[in-house]
Amino acid sequence: MPGNQARINALLRKSLIGELIDTQFYLFSVRSKREGNVTNLQALFADDEALTTGSEYFSSLLSENPFNDSTVVEFQDYHTCEGGISLDEYGYASDSDLDEEEEETDEDVQDNERCAGVSAERVSRTASIKDFTTKGAQRIIPSRRVLVMDTAFNTWRALLDYLYTDEIVFAPLRSQSKSARHHSLSGAPPCSPKSMYRLACKIKHDKLQAKALAAIRSSLTEHNVLRELSSSLTSRFPAILEMEIEILFQNIVTPTVMKDFPMLIQRIASAGLPHGADILTKLHERMLKQHYPTILSPEAALASEKYVDMYMNC
Repeated sequence: MPGNQARINALLRKSLIGELIDTQFYLFSVRSKREGNVTNLQALFADDEALTTGSEYFSSLLSENPFNDSTVVEFQDYHTCEGGISLDEYGYASDSDLDEEEEETDEDVQDNERCAGVSAERVSRTASIKDFTTKGAQRIIPSRRVLVMDTAFNTWRALLDYLYTDEIVFAPLRSQSKSARHHSLSGAPPCSPKSMYRLACKIKHDKLQAKALAAIRSSLTEHNVLRELSSSLTSRFPAILEMEIEILFQNIVTPTVMKDFPMLIQRIASAGLPHGADILTKLHERMLKQHYPTILSPEAALASEKYVDMYMNC
C-alpha cells in the first residue's frame, strides 16, 4: 500500500473514534490595503502524526514548548494579534494567497445588520432546543490552538493537504490571470506557487520547494517576466532571481520585453527596486556567459587572480 494511502486510512480510522484533531491552526486570510493589515482568522484542524511523519519542521515545532518558530504562538481564548496585524509584521505584503478585502457600501452594512439580527434569533432558538434535547455528557476533545502569523490560510491549507496526500495544485500567478479560484473538497486546494515557495523554504521542505519553483518557472513568459522580476519575493530568494533572469534573457528580443524593459531600468535608476542592482548584475553575468564564456571559466578566473597578485606585489 502506498505511503500516502496508508496515512489517509489511518486518519479515517482516527476520525471514527474522535481522535483526529490534535492541533488547530489559525491563520489570516484577508488583506486590507485600506487599513494596511491582514485580518479574518480562519481555522485548520490537523492530526499531529500525519504532519510530523512528512516534515521535520512540524516534528520539531509540535514537540517544543514554547515553539521554536517566533511567528507561531499559542492561541488561547484571546491574543493581541487576533484582530489582525500590519502587513509589515506579516512579512509578505503582496501574498497572492490572501484575499482582497471588499469595500462595504451603505447597502451592504444594512444587509449585514439584518442578517445579524436573524442569525442572533436563530442562535437563541437553537441553543434552547439543544438545552432541551441534549442527553448525557458530551465528549470534549482537547487540542492545541496555534496562531500562525506569517502565512496565509490558503497556503497553510495547501501545505497540510500536501503532507496528508502528497498532492499539490498551484494556481496561476496573478501576473498571468485574475480569474477567481475554484476549489472543491474532492481535489487539492490551489495555492500560489510563490507563497508556497516562501513557506517551503522556511520549513526546509526541499521537495515541495522544487515543485513550487518549477511551477513558477512554467508560468513565466515574455508577458509577465518583467513584472515578476520586480516582485518583492524575487528580492529575497536568489534562486528565483536567477531563474527569472534566465527567462528574461530567453525573451530579451520579444516585442513585449523590448517595449517594457526601459521602464524596468527607469525604476532601478530611481531606486524604485531594492534589488535593482542584483537584477543588473545577474543580467550582465548572463550576457557574459552567452557571449564571452571563456571569461567566466574557472581557468580564466584563476589567471585573473594571479595577474592581480603579481600586479600588487610589484
